Amino acid sequence: MENLKPDELPNILPGQSLLGKEWHGLFETKVDFSSKHFKKAMLNLIREPNINSTVILRADILIEKDYFDKSFVDKSSDHIDLPNMENKENSVLTKNIDDTTVRTIPLNSDLKLLPALEIVRRIIPRNPFKDCIINQTCLLLQDSLNDDTEVTQSLIVYVAHLDDPVDIPFYLPCVKAVALFYDKGSLSVHYLPFDIEEVQEWKPIDRPVRTAYRLLKTCKKHSEGVMSGYEKRVNHDLIVPKEDFQNRYISLKRKYSKNLVDNWKESTDPRKHVFEDLAIAAFLIELWGQKYPSKDSFQFRDLGCGNGLLVYILIMEGYHGMGIDARRRKSWDSYPDSVQENLLEQVIIPSVLLRPHPAMSAVNPYLTDNGCIFQVPVPLKHIHDTNSRSLIDSNVPIMAYYSSATLLESPHVNTAEFPPNTFLIGNHSDELTCWMPLLRFPFLVIPCCSHALDGSKARFPPRKGKRNDKVQPTSFQSSSSYAGLVDHVEDLATQVGWKVEKEMLRIPSTRNAALIGFDCLNPETDGPFKSIYDVLAMEGGAEGWVENTMALSSRSPRGH
Repeated sequence: MENLKPDELPNILPGQSLLGKEWHGLFETKVDFSSKHFKKAMLNLIREPNINSTVILRADILIEKDYFDKSFVDKSSDHIDLPNMENKENSVLTKNIDDTTVRTIPLNSDLKLLPALEIVRRIIPRNPFKDCIINQTCLLLQDSLNDDTEVTQSLIVYVAHLDDPVDIPFYLPCVKAVALFYDKGSLSVHYLPFDIEEVQEWKPIDRPVRTAYRLLKTCKKHSEGVMSGYEKRVNHDLIVPKEDFQNRYISLKRKYSKNLVDNWKESTDPRKHVFEDLAIAAFLIELWGQKYPSKDSFQFRDLGCGNGLLVYILIMEGYHGMGIDARRRKSWDSYPDSVQENLLEQVIIPSVLLRPHPAMSAVNPYLTDNGCIFQVPVPLKHIHDTNSRSLIDSNVPIMAYYSSATLLESPHVNTAEFPPNTFLIGNHSDELTCWMPLLRFPFLVIPCCSHALDGSKARFPPRKGKRNDKVQPTSFQSSSSYAGLVDHVEDLATQVGWKVEKEMLRIPSTRNAALIGFDCLNPETDGPFKSIYDVLAMEGGAEGWVENTMALSSRSPRGH
């Protein structure tokens, strides 16, 4: 107790609660915000309970009855999905979720509060195999429903649809109901306990008391944020609904995470890579469910697939595709044969750099390559003849020469000439990032490290001034070099005719902007568009790509 600050000690617990004799107040504090700020903040917290507890993933709204509208509005949902598992042994834990009737509470009759909003939400924990999914009533009561009358008292109440204290999940305080009461100039938190005598034994360090303190602090902080005009800078779930993504993620995590983390072969952090790629797989699966009629109607290519984890997850989920990377990883050997045979150790050289220009092909249709010669430095360590190495001056570079024709025929080169029903994935694909929208296939790219089309490191300035109103505006607003890269990839995509969608992925990475090109813009209203040759010319060409890419195979793999 001596480590607690004065404001962390319950200051209204001994007295009778304003809400009635069954209630017990714990904390009260003075506030400057108004009831409208309180209401807006609390309605957001009702819809986003993960703000109050990291154990909670989300809330699904089952019933919503709005009494502010004179005609009474019922916004109840007729269908809510739970995370789906393939067998009953892996089914999620639930408690009394068939009970969707709005719960009521005892209240001091001297308080003239009117029902303004009644919500029944379903709370989904992050690990529903450990913590139960439950239903909870959320009530908003006010002393006035008239827009022209100032509201001086406003009450938010949470009531779990559970009647036995042993059923209350860990992520909620073990009480019948929790209330946050705004009374012009003050804010207080109250409990409706199962056992009145138990409350008298609570100490300031006990969990129910600490939880009440955090609830009050969070409510105050968010209400003050509303008062100061705070707006979210990033909006998620613009393409794939949050519920669909999170349900899929829970299912994938349950199936794969433990085995993958326990048997990690790379030197990198397994938890970061496993959970990030599970989240990306969940997003892709839900996205593809929107775009394609079946798993057999398309195939994917993960360019720069690194450890191959994303490829493994997608193939195990029944999708067809391959992963391609310049360097084989340790992890590849740990995957089933059906996955290993779809992981290719190849360098990617887009065909546009090796094939004849269309104008040349029109004149001579029998040409298959553009006749270019590329010289690539050869590290001395790759010369295995010790006698030859001893004769070589280490200061004199050794070059290997490749023609377009030999590269086109090489089994170690992939020219990105895929079947027409291919979907490209660029998951932190580094040098390939800016190439992704130029390869003529639908794509998802998650930019990471910034490289130009010649493979060299580059920085792109963030887009300034008025944005193209034909393109979905980004929710990622920043002056950083990362924002510049994201803007640049988006610009390249729109220049060649892609309608770009953007999503800020729910992955454990600060570089979580995903650009998706699936539909083409209308050339009559949005064009004219540029050819890939025009874009290459505008970007300063791609000379050096072959040399830089061929050199990748001789370097140590990066973290991904």
